[in-house]
Amino acid sequence: MIEKGTTVYMSLHGLHTDPEYFPEPERFDPERFSEENKRSITPYTYLPFGEGPHNCIGSRFGLMSVKCCLTHILAEYEVFKCPETPFPLQYSNKSIVLASTGGIPLKFKRIVAP
Repeated sequence: MIEKGTTVYMSLHGLHTDPEYFPEPERFDPERFSEENKRSITPYTYLPFGEGPHNCIGSRFGLMSVKCCLTHILAEYEVFKCPETPFPLQYSNKSIVLASTGGIPLKFKRIVAP
């Protein structure tokens, strides 16, 4: 029995990588969340910012910030994995948010305009 007032956390990483809900969860599949496919996702199985009246108030700002940063970086640089890039990634069990242990070393090469 869980006492009233007890804070309960669930592993969103575990939920988001559960093959019961997301086939081949470790495979990069940008089409998984296309307009056509996201209608088939079981409700409440993808919760990157929570759900309902207490979801993350900063979700739109966070998504826009990441999109702007990635657009800027990818417009200026090619990004490569390097010998130090771990594969598969090892995730920290000491963080409430998803984080890799030891970071993710990458190599950046500036794109030179013709």
